[in-house]
Amino acid sequence: MVAVLTMNETKHAGTAAAAASVAYAAGIEPIPAQRGMSVAAPCSQDADAVRAELARLVVQAKTARLAQDALAEARTLAGDGAQDAETRFLLLQLMEMSGQTEGMLDAWHALSADWPGHAGITRGYALRLVKEKKADAALALIDRCMPDTPDDASAGLARAEVLADVRAHEASDALFERLIARHDRRDIRIAFAKRLKKRGRLAQAVAVLQPIAASLAPGSKAAQLAAALASDHAFFRQYETEAALAGADIKIVAMKHAILSFRERVLPKTDGGRAKAIALVTGSLGPGGAERQLTRLACHLHKPQGQGAAAVSRVEVLVRQHTETAGSPSGQRLDFYLGALNEAGVPVTEINDLPVVAASHQSVADADLSRMLGHLPPPVHYGVGRLAPYFREGRFDVVSLWQDGTCLFGALAALLAGVPVIHLVFRGLPPNIRRERDRPEYAVLYKALAEVPGIHFVCNSRAGAQAYASWLDLPLARFHILYNGVPELDTAGSHEDVQRWEAFAKTTADASETIGGVFRFEPDKRPSSWIRLAAKYLKKRPLARFVIVGDGRLQQSAVELANELGISSRLLFAGLSSHVGYWYSKMDAKVLLSRFEGLPNVLIEAQMLGVATLSTPAGGAGECFVDGVTGHLLECADQPDLQSACDKLANLVEHYKAHEATREHARQRARMLFSVNAMIGKFTDLCCSTVSGVESIRQTGEHENSLVA
Repeated sequence: MVAVLTMNETKHAGTAAAAASVAYAAGIEPIPAQRGMSVAAPCSQDADAVRAELARLVVQAKTARLAQDALAEARTLAGDGAQDAETRFLLLQLMEMSGQTEGMLDAWHALSADWPGHAGITRGYALRLVKEKKADAALALIDRCMPDTPDDASAGLARAEVLADVRAHEASDALFERLIARHDRRDIRIAFAKRLKKRGRLAQAVAVLQPIAASLAPGSKAAQLAAALASDHAFFRQYETEAALAGADIKIVAMKHAILSFRERVLPKTDGGRAKAIALVTGSLGPGGAERQLTRLACHLHKPQGQGAAAVSRVEVLVRQHTETAGSPSGQRLDFYLGALNEAGVPVTEINDLPVVAASHQSVADADLSRMLGHLPPPVHYGVGRLAPYFREGRFDVVSLWQDGTCLFGALAALLAGVPVIHLVFRGLPPNIRRERDRPEYAVLYKALAEVPGIHFVCNSRAGAQAYASWLDLPLARFHILYNGVPELDTAGSHEDVQRWEAFAKTTADASETIGGVFRFEPDKRPSSWIRLAAKYLKKRPLARFVIVGDGRLQQSAVELANELGISSRLLFAGLSSHVGYWYSKMDAKVLLSRFEGLPNVLIEAQMLGVATLSTPAGGAGECFVDGVTGHLLECADQPDLQSACDKLANLVEHYKAHEATREHARQRARMLFSVNAMIGKFTDLCCSTVSGVESIRQTGEHENSLVA
């Protein structure tokens, strides 16, 4: 929620009152400016009216798209008044809400320099710093503009609130507790309880209000807050012990027990002969391996005569977002595979555009479950509001949720809609290993879902399955292996590709071998390590040349590093290409130095064309080739030994050049294990059974060694 704050609270009472009344109606509590702040010179009543209208637009812009629409109107309203500090502040709030990023940090810096004593501006600037991953700078700003003043309770409260806004929860909580110990003001306890409630710390919020609960005026907002917290605490005590609730996030507790309420759900008997309606759900259609596989699967299932088509009545792709917005991550396309789906005629629905139906307005017969739905984590709430009605209306037989984030927002929605078969499709290592992607909800989510009939855990590599099973303490046999399906690649290139290669080949006509890479220029792929490996290899084999296919955020820094190391004349940055088979056909060996992977499509593709592969042991990389025969697996994914990699790469190139039989072995093995037909067959089998992995183990006596693709 956005706090709408006016600049001139003393000299422009009309504007402030108008903004405050709008904010109050929306349930927004403005943060007061610090005492002694500077104020702008008096303005006309027309200027006051403009600012009041801008404040109204800020309050009404409840989504990014509404904010984008409001921003155009706001700029027209502001006109020449854009230099007024209060107007600048309101415009910046709208720009933040619309997802705009370019120039925002500088704009907040300039406004903060003009009005350093205003709590609202400090808050906005600090939040922008956090978004820019400058958390330390945000805390330094707060220390500078809102210093810790133990004797001033009001200033301390404002500081505690802003610390909470920038998610410095430990510091904020400690300050709230000190303020209560020193001043014990009612407003401080209430503000602290609200903050704890927002974070789901229900038991702590109840404890903070308990000393003043009896003295609160009946019917007051504070009394209503205390009563609601106490009631919720008593409700959840039916499901968890006092000790368990003491440090728990009640939103995660609610999610857990909402899912567990489906433990006894009765599913229809398996009907393998009836065609199924299938929804494939993901976050975006960007140029990633998971998105490529989902697109390939959808297109093949949609073909009237395609493999597995007889088992499918319809297939639809749902994606959280595929349209570009001002807030889209820099350098990352969200619609890379949209064209392929449109060309194949696969319906694509953008989840962000679906109408939101509040949980209280959905048909949930169980009163306890309905109450739990009012306390869900934001991503789960997002899915329940948009997807549960859509799944229910679409009468889907199968909902296949791809990647952890999608499982989080889609699983409970599918259960509420009564979907019999739900796939949790994991495309790499679990979040406990990839800490930057971890969330406290994940482990609780998956352990609860493991107890629900009709849930299938699906991984695209054995390594991934073993990692998830170990993390969740589940039998390995609960996990199905759905290997990536890779089609035969066309080795023809586009006119631009051919021109680019021929020009490079002409300048490197003395080359003894071509080493290639196909990857996104993103941190996990380690493009700088790849460049450094190329530099080391050139010292060993100076007639080698290199080509990298792909793009991404780190491409420019990779180009600069190649120039710095003096290897740019032997290295071609081919850019993003839809004719990757052409580039593989030019390679003698392919190198992948990822820190994390699922089952790398690029290694399979290279093997299918008989190209030797060298890779870190990230994820399922070792399952893509025969180590020591058709490729080499390095010892460490965290810190690969580049000198050892050079030696292994040289041996690999020499061996491949001398042994056509090895190249053919690579091709045949890749085609057998990773064909599109094999993927489609396994997927349709998973769609036609409502028996979950644990039930299958119980019924057939399968054990861990039965885990197969």
